Amino acid sequence: MRNFHSVRGLAAGLLATSALCAPGLAFAQQAAPARDGEASQVDEVVVTGQRAAVRAAIAVKRAEFEVMDAVSSDDIGKLPDHNTAAALRRIPGVSVQEDQGEPRFPVLRGLTSTYNRTTIDGAIVASVDEAARTVPLDIVPSVMAGRVEVIKTVTPENDGNAIGGVINITTRSALDVGRPFFNGMASYGVYEQNGDVRNDEPSYRLSFAAGKTFGANDEWGVVVGASHEQLDYDIPQMEVADPSVREYTAAGVPVNSGAPTGNGIQVPTQSRLFWYNNTKTRDGVNGKIEWRPNASFHWEASGLWAHMEDDEERIEYRIEPVGNVTNQTATSGAFASGRGIIGLNQPITKREISLARTAFQWDATSQWAIDGSLVYSHAKMEQPNTSVTFTTRDAQAANYGFSYDTSGFFPVFTPRTAGLTTASSYFLTQYRDSLVQSFENTTQVNLNAAFDDGGADRNLKAKVGLALRTSDRDYQSARTDYANSAFNFDSVDRPGPSALIHGNLVWARIDVASTYDYFNANRSSFTRMVAARSGDYSVSEDVSAAYGQASYRVGTFTALAGVRYEETEVSADAFSVRSGVITPVSNDGDYGNWLPSVHLRWDLMDNLTLRAAWTNTIGRPNFGSLAGAENVTVTGGVYTMSRGNPDLKPRESEGFDLSAEFYPHDGLISVAVFSKEIANEIFTLTSQEQIELDGQVRDVTVTTPRNASGASIRGIELAFQQELSMLPAPFDGFGVSANATFLDTDFTFLTNGGAVERHHSLFLQPGTTTNESIYYQRGPFEAKISHNYIGGFLETVNDTIPNADQFWKGRHLYDASVSWRTDRGVTVFFEAQNLSNSGRQENTGPGARYLQESAEYGRTFWVGLSAAF
Repeated sequence: MRNFHSVRGLAAGLLATSALCAPGLAFAQQAAPARDGEASQVDEVVVTGQRAAVRAAIAVKRAEFEVMDAVSSDDIGKLPDHNTAAALRRIPGVSVQEDQGEPRFPVLRGLTSTYNRTTIDGAIVASVDEAARTVPLDIVPSVMAGRVEVIKTVTPENDGNAIGGVINITTRSALDVGRPFFNGMASYGVYEQNGDVRNDEPSYRLSFAAGKTFGANDEWGVVVGASHEQLDYDIPQMEVADPSVREYTAAGVPVNSGAPTGNGIQVPTQSRLFWYNNTKTRDGVNGKIEWRPNASFHWEASGLWAHMEDDEERIEYRIEPVGNVTNQTATSGAFASGRGIIGLNQPITKREISLARTAFQWDATSQWAIDGSLVYSHAKMEQPNTSVTFTTRDAQAANYGFSYDTSGFFPVFTPRTAGLTTASSYFLTQYRDSLVQSFENTTQVNLNAAFDDGGADRNLKAKVGLALRTSDRDYQSARTDYANSAFNFDSVDRPGPSALIHGNLVWARIDVASTYDYFNANRSSFTRMVAARSGDYSVSEDVSAAYGQASYRVGTFTALAGVRYEETEVSADAFSVRSGVITPVSNDGDYGNWLPSVHLRWDLMDNLTLRAAWTNTIGRPNFGSLAGAENVTVTGGVYTMSRGNPDLKPRESEGFDLSAEFYPHDGLISVAVFSKEIANEIFTLTSQEQIELDGQVRDVTVTTPRNASGASIRGIELAFQQELSMLPAPFDGFGVSANATFLDTDFTFLTNGGAVERHHSLFLQPGTTTNESIYYQRGPFEAKISHNYIGGFLETVNDTIPNADQFWKGRHLYDASVSWRTDRGVTVFFEAQNLSNSGRQENTGPGARYLQESAEYGRTFWVGLSAAF
């Protein structure tokens, strides 16, 4: 039997004087016991701050049976990043997808977040996304986590839907700390890009965690914590529609990029400029109560509630051609006719998760133990949005001609007359109120029985268990459009921000208050149209699982083998659009998966461990895909549709892992190689279709998930951590940490209606990710400089135009922090993020050399106080 207390006790002993560095491990995350003498050695170590966090993470990795990495909090009570997704960037094999400048979705060893399992204290969390099976980890403030763990080679006791692995966020345990504690933090942030668009709100963070034990023998423990965060920042962005570039014939007629009749000169299809303002708030509350009346029984109950609200205002100015090009050169040309669009979007995205969990472990005899848990999780997403669009009239398109210059990477569009920058040229084409909601409820029960022969060498262990889970997902979308062709932009015109976006100016914006006042005062003059709710769906999924595993240890060699079986039943109700007719559709099905695995561990020396694993896992399709719903969105007159695919098969993965870990004093050197062969790989295909919507046939960009013919991943992970305590003072306070992951991925898929076979690197997976940091800690002073690099990767695949595939460009990030700890337990700290002023860039076109989208995030600075008592 793997010991529930072993890793937790090891970390607690290592960090005996640090209240927040001994988080409890969930029952599902049990670990192999520490080797003889190991616990007694670390019990004498007294460390704080960054060194405490590094040592705790190394201790967990060393003790765990599976291949696992972790990021631990320091005794200030925070991870090294503002949210848990950002903290995961520190782990080898993990990259993170960003949204609006903040890390959100972790990608593990080539697999997107929807195919990895996210848990809190081992409890499965309902997904809070429009369609995917993902938990955007920016919703969980990092101050609520004691440690974030990534398990990369799952054993049969772990959930099977974990091709990349399991992400587990552990919270704190008062019983492990063993004394009353309080930790609090307050900080104030300054964003370089703030106040130019809409709000000028302060950015700040507040949090605390407190715990104590009580009872006659301190058999009870309680922990409570709460956090509040507000962020306010602006993002300038430039992008081009999909497809982003086109070519022209000798007569100047537009054709697709790469078409045989094209002249090979790539011309942007439009210039689309955005200014975003995001005012985000995050709130979280968590609590845990534990009872350990004796060494053989442990019960706990915990709860968590986290809420994020992103109040966004997005202003847009767009220029696009109408008709043919003239006077074309390799880097310039002109359009006699054009179109201008001025837009406003005000989505308010609210995401919420709540979790209730109770669990127990009972060592019934010296050889048998039973543990179990009951979990309920609820997730909710709600997004009301008001959007307004004014457009020039195509009947006067000759008044809105422009020239373009593509001599630089960022194209510059220059109006040839004043028409494109005259407010009276624009008239209302869209006033829309919309609401998107998603709800998910998940209930799971687990029961496990474990056997340990109790021998001196703990020779034989075995474990069996059952798990039942039911998940219900509902998605609802409503949209009402209002039209009034007499509504002129001149009455609600307001100057745009003065800063240029790569040589282009957003010269005007829609005044929000004036627009709403006009609409409310003249509502009777607007034509109202309620859109068909074709995107609504509901999905129910029931999963039944059983597993058995056994391990045998001979000396320093341990082998574990077992199998897990999961039976999945799915039923869904949705709607389909065919020739403008909304038709209800229902789908149901079931499938079963046998998931065997073998894991080997050899402690070759006291400080050298070898591991190997053969695993089989699955990745279930997203709920929205299984429902087969067709969800239509319209922004600035551009129609897009996400179309489900109920015929999707789950991914099936066979993986092999081999790693070597060397543990010098206060350090770690590890090398891991791995491979995965994935059947039924899922990717998103983009195509252009003409579909009857809102009473007429329209050009629609359609995205559809498809199964690929197959995919493969080959990778190597390198990690190095070392405290340089062997150096003479004062240099003995330095420490270094570095890791790198290199992937060779490939997947094969069919496009053009299944007629053309294409090959790409794996969807959304960078080939290279690296992390490096240098830290210094001496007495009360600490400092750290970090670098993170995420390489480029494929984002979307176009069905008919290979040159329209989209790729993210690689990105470097540099962060730094300094702190000073007083002898009264108060720490003053300063943090600087994105010192390199790195933005996000997406490329497209031949050789992925042309702009598709670029967003600038700017630098951020934080100053704050923390207290630990």
